[in-house]
Amino acid sequence: MAKNVGRIIFKKMPEGILLRGERMKKILEGIRVLDLTTFMSGPFASMVLGDLGAEVIKIEEPGGGDGSRQIPPYFHERESLYYVSLNRNKKSVTLNLTLEQGKNIFYGLVKQADIVLENYRPGVTKKLGVDYERLEAINSRIIYCSITGYGSEGPYGQRPAYDLIIQALSGAMSMTGAEGTGPLRLGVPMGDLAGSMWALVGILAALRHREKTGEGQFLDISLLDALTSLITYPALYFSHGGEVAKPLGSGHQAIVPFQAFKTKDYYLAVACANEKFWDLLCKAIEMPELASDSRFVKLGDRHKNRDALNTILNEVFSRKTNAEWVIILNKAGVPCGPVNTIDKVFADPALQHRGMVISVDHFGEALRFFGNPVKMSVTPITEYRTPPRLGADNQEVLGRVLGLSPEDVTRLKKEGIL
Repeated sequence: MAKNVGRIIFKKMPEGILLRGERMKKILEGIRVLDLTTFMSGPFASMVLGDLGAEVIKIEEPGGGDGSRQIPPYFHERESLYYVSLNRNKKSVTLNLTLEQGKNIFYGLVKQADIVLENYRPGVTKKLGVDYERLEAINSRIIYCSITGYGSEGPYGQRPAYDLIIQALSGAMSMTGAEGTGPLRLGVPMGDLAGSMWALVGILAALRHREKTGEGQFLDISLLDALTSLITYPALYFSHGGEVAKPLGSGHQAIVPFQAFKTKDYYLAVACANEKFWDLLCKAIEMPELASDSRFVKLGDRHKNRDALNTILNEVFSRKTNAEWVIILNKAGVPCGPVNTIDKVFADPALQHRGMVISVDHFGEALRFFGNPVKMSVTPITEYRTPPRLGADNQEVLGRVLGLSPEDVTRLKKEGIL
């Protein structure tokens, strides 16, 4: 792995892609994104666009910038690692959009941009003068993506939204946890991240549409819509069968056994989604008689007798350690895996082999991240630049894109515009 200050370049590349001296292509090279988002629901989306090669210019308020820069408990030189985790492959420009000259500079950037991404509460962009109608009049090709809690209009429009509230309203929390524990929040903030992922789908589709027609458009992404759309079969189990999904711990609504079992030292996930794997499991745990037990022969039988089967399996799995069971079940061909804590995820050989564990030199300190999962043969993602300091790219961006001189930038900073 070749290290450079603020970036990482992988030496290992698919064979036959690069000629000697040829520069690596980036699939979104030439696409410019103006990123007005803060915290998670927007920054994750713009970070992925940056990974794919787009020029992402993060527009931040002078002074404080993205509020996530101050989130405790971990900091690097007074900069939150929460912010660092969501803002790689971007540039930072500070711009006061409440001042007329600040707006004009932003409008100048819009003329030469492809995408504007924002996650303000509905109505804020109009007050600032950076709403879609205003920007579309400046650049008709602009793709404007708005990420809000509940959409640009509707009964919840002005309510504040956080991941926890979205998980609650979407029904996801009602299905998370174990019986008797009460609803639990997902460990991964899927309310925010679902919004980011659907924003990415919409943006890439809109780029394709613009390529064919020349038209830009407005994308209205609701976090509530986004997470609710991921609730698939439980929705039909209710609408067709009247079943209201309940918390099942690590279990599955329909498939048994399909959950984490307590072993001698921790937890092991085991999934038998068909009769083939069920038979293999029975042999692997040296209880072949379970396969012919009338309570457990078919998937429907095991579903009806879930508690009885899980009682047996919990006792069996408690006899050995995770490591012992992983060897036994993998040898037998039974789908399984230890429930990894984050430290073990970083050490996972499959993730390391896939280049998912990356190290970035963040202003003198090596920070490890999880990388981008999109693997492409012609335009692979090979470079991860560390997140920028607040306003670090004022001169580079405004000089290159708008032709402002260093003296112009210095004056604008004194006037509170930058």
